[in-house]
Amino acid sequence: MRRAELDAAVRASKSETREALQLVYDSLNQGQQNKIVKDARVRALFALYGVDYRGDSAK
Repeated sequence: MRRAELDAAVRASKSETREALQLVYDSLNQGQQNKIVKDARVRALFALYGVDYRGDSAK
């Protein structure tokens, strides 16, 4: 696999993961969202994948 192919595969995988995490987060009610965001590991994971968890912009 060439570097360009690998880069494209990594971007696609990261995008799919971000979309899945965003869907899960958006599916939770506000209390559940607040509870999981209190966990530093979850915030780090969301930051890594670019999940929007700070506002109500997706709803």
